[in-house]
Amino acid sequence: MLGIEYADGTRTVTLTQNELLPKGGNLEWHWAVIMEGTSEWCLPPDGAILPGGTKDAGDGKASRTPFGGDGKLVLSFPPGVGEDIERVVGIIVRNNADWLHADVGDLAVPLKTPSSSGVLKALSIAENMSKQENGINLFERFCRINDKLSESQQAGPAGAAAIFATLRLSAMRQLPWYAGGNYQGKDMAHMQEVVCRRMALASATGEDGMSRQLYRAALATLPRGGGNGDDIRLGILQLMRENGIKEGHRPGIEDPFIAQWHQKLHSNTTVDDIYICEAYLHFLHTGNWDDFWTHLYDNRGLTREDLASMKAGWRTEGILGPGNHLPQLINPMKHFYWILRITHGGGNMDSAMDHARGHMPDDIQTEIADMLKNREEYWVPNKIVELRERLSGTWRYGAETNRDVVLLDIAMEKFFRNKIEGLACAGMTPDERLGQLEFAIRNTLVGQDFDRMIAAFAFFQRANGDNGMQRWGPEWSKVMDAALDSVALAMEYHMDQMCELVQYPADVIGQQALVDDQYILNFGEEVVRGHSMFAVSKMLGETRSTVRQAAGRSPWDVAALGKPELSLHAGKMTVVSLGDIQGMDYSDDPVVVLSARLGGLEDIPPGVTAVLTASPVDLLSHIAIRARQTGVLLAAMPDPGGWAELMTMSGQGVKIDVVGEELVVSESELGIAAAASVAGPPTGQYIEGLTLTPKIDCEDWVVGPEKYAEGVVGGKSSSLANLGFSTTLSTFGLMSETMKVGELRVPSSSALPFNAFERALLLDEPTLDKVAMAAAAVSAADDSGDANLRREALSVLRDVVSFQLKMPADLVAPLTLAATTYGNNCTPGDIYQAIKKVWASKWNERAYLSRKACGVDEEELHMATLLMEVVPAEMAFVLHTANPLNGDQTEVFGEVCIGLGEALVGNEPGSALSFTAKKATGFPSTVRSLPSKPVSHHPPDGLPTMIVRSDSNGEDLEGFAGAGLYDSVTVAPTVPKIVNYADEWLIWDAPRRTALMAKLAELAVAIEVEMKAPQDIEGCIVGDDIYVLQSRNQVL
Repeated sequence: MLGIEYADGTRTVTLTQNELLPKGGNLEWHWAVIMEGTSEWCLPPDGAILPGGTKDAGDGKASRTPFGGDGKLVLSFPPGVGEDIERVVGIIVRNNADWLHADVGDLAVPLKTPSSSGVLKALSIAENMSKQENGINLFERFCRINDKLSESQQAGPAGAAAIFATLRLSAMRQLPWYAGGNYQGKDMAHMQEVVCRRMALASATGEDGMSRQLYRAALATLPRGGGNGDDIRLGILQLMRENGIKEGHRPGIEDPFIAQWHQKLHSNTTVDDIYICEAYLHFLHTGNWDDFWTHLYDNRGLTREDLASMKAGWRTEGILGPGNHLPQLINPMKHFYWILRITHGGGNMDSAMDHARGHMPDDIQTEIADMLKNREEYWVPNKIVELRERLSGTWRYGAETNRDVVLLDIAMEKFFRNKIEGLACAGMTPDERLGQLEFAIRNTLVGQDFDRMIAAFAFFQRANGDNGMQRWGPEWSKVMDAALDSVALAMEYHMDQMCELVQYPADVIGQQALVDDQYILNFGEEVVRGHSMFAVSKMLGETRSTVRQAAGRSPWDVAALGKPELSLHAGKMTVVSLGDIQGMDYSDDPVVVLSARLGGLEDIPPGVTAVLTASPVDLLSHIAIRARQTGVLLAAMPDPGGWAELMTMSGQGVKIDVVGEELVVSESELGIAAAASVAGPPTGQYIEGLTLTPKIDCEDWVVGPEKYAEGVVGGKSSSLANLGFSTTLSTFGLMSETMKVGELRVPSSSALPFNAFERALLLDEPTLDKVAMAAAAVSAADDSGDANLRREALSVLRDVVSFQLKMPADLVAPLTLAATTYGNNCTPGDIYQAIKKVWASKWNERAYLSRKACGVDEEELHMATLLMEVVPAEMAFVLHTANPLNGDQTEVFGEVCIGLGEALVGNEPGSALSFTAKKATGFPSTVRSLPSKPVSHHPPDGLPTMIVRSDSNGEDLEGFAGAGLYDSVTVAPTVPKIVNYADEWLIWDAPRRTALMAKLAELAVAIEVEMKAPQDIEGCIVGDDIYVLQSRNQVL
């Protein structure tokens, strides 16, 4: 039993043994300490309190300590001693000869919580070619993986990614297999079996789905191990002796190949030996030695050079051949091939099934055997999914996780994916394609590892099942379209996460091991493209266009949203094939590329802010993944008319707004100035007549709605006060037919006026000086034209304001009162921290560039902050009283999402309930899209919290929509939740949804009448109550 205590900073390790030592013998612990980020054994540091009898084991690295008479052993590290020790490791030694190894590697006691960075550091340094005196071999790598596996499991998905990246690079032969020392076959067989078994268990029991997936992917790179490794060594000897082949000094038939291979099998057997045996059997049948090399390369990709590098010690030259044609060896070699597969096999369905027999229910075993006999039949792929789901009860949820059963499941999953990727869909009906998509999704969810896809699949299943709607009618099509969108978004999320997780460790390990960049650059993307989710992507591509057309959706299909700055200025519209500009750099003059066709494997050059194409985009293609990773907008416009309209804008400077499901591409009013703000100093071309309201000094730190006035606070606060005092809205809330149930509310608020930030700075002179220096650094960086330098300087300035500005003593009382007013769950310090983050957002890059492009001096922009309680919204909405897509002022455009409005105003992926409603009796509405945003946001733990909203004098100006330039910050972070659209009434209850749209449209018109101009309205719904949170003049 192991125990570790932390008392007064002292770390104490206690090791207790029971019944390990027969009477009359001795028991010792052979141990060492391992420093953080290494795997080297070391003696304990000076100052460590060691048990009596501890001595150097003789190698200067390990210590030996006898167990006491009570069977205990205790060592301690006082404060300040061994602070960089990661863990204590060791092996129990009985009677000086019996080393009691554990399957999981050395007995280890962590002194630090394992981290993914520590795991990656240890694995990558061990692959550093320059630091390995004798090189590295596969056996040593497996031992190292075994040692680090437990730590990786405690480090979460990033730890699993480090394990996977190491093993995949090794399986790709980008890490050496045959350098370093030799080892015996029995040791390799045992280590492979241990690592494979532990990896299978991790793939079934990992704490999170992504870790389980990564361990599963790592397992797919491994041989099964096990068997008696000595059978390999003895098997080749027996074959040679029984067939009179020369062995060392023993006389017999000369066969260079068998002599060379025999040395390898003795010293460093690997899975390559299966492939060598297959090629040798082929040669024995043909009699042509060249056929050996051809078979080896064509089937396994191994070359003469590869085999020449398989050296067994420094005295051998690897495997060069040639082999003698000895057809009498065919049957003995087939038996030896079987021995090799016991230890190294397991990667295909037949081999995996051979090993998994007897470890699964009889009925499943019988049906799998039948499936294997009929594997080319049309019904097999979907039967595989059914069998995998039933088999999961054995390896995923059963009492035992047998590695051979998991390897069989992996092989069946791969076979299904390959079948679907090669499926010809041209002759399939739309319903048949949807049915095949269902099986493709089920195939990815056998282990229940993808939480968002689980929710999306439940939505899709209900949409595709008997739900009472007319199949392929307008309502059904909109529901199915939202379900497919939900599936696509879940797939993108999980695969983008996987890509990002595995790419970083591959970069680090590749750098240490001097791996060719071509194997590292797209490592994560290739992992994703080899995942079973790629079959989902294929079937989505085969179904979505038909469903979207039936649903009347926009022809735009967005694969990557891009950056918010595109709504200010995206760059010059440029008609060119993306494939023709590989290697170009447009950083000095950003462009939007119009490329009629995409191959899917192109890179996106620097300075390309958006790629628009007329061809469909695979959501898991290289270019789609890269676009999402780098923040480039990628969208398809397959409609010929829409594409022709885009082509007419060639050469123009454009901006791109994402409005619902539409992309609105229009000429940028910021023109050349915005492009210059990215690439260098401004050109002086600004928006004419842009005027900011000057601030009025206010003596109060916090003011109420009665003191909201121009020059004191911004438009958000003033508008909120007007709404709260509006008799028109009060009358609407009381008299409207749609408001008979529920109330119309405007939440209470208070605000810090424009001059509060400057006052706080003046009271904190050290921070005032730092802000001045940081602002000067921003200006200098901007003058230099170095965008990265400017970005770093802005970040420093934001950090100074956010983390160093002290709270004025006079502000404590007003913030305490605000906290009491808005739920009493926030402290003044927490509120002030949120206020500072809003102030600091004056210097986010998008806002800074916008001001510069518009010719606004930094001293002209002032930031008030609006304090409000976060309403625990069940739904949030945004309403425009003039349709922003076409400017039509006779209809309302609205969007509704589940939870808080963060998902709407933050432009998160997915659709909202998007609709238009005529300003006529009854407000007849048209649904444009049903909701599919995968995540909703909610107050933390259901408790009330506050939001601090930006309210600058640089927003909502005539001719310039500055909404979203500055941040709003919740005092306590909101909690994201996966939306269950399978049970969401907004999807399934059309009459109730229609009534809600009419209610919101009528409200929008009432607010427009009150404000005497088209309005942009934000609000939320709690039960039957409607809260209006903001209304501002809509910029048309």
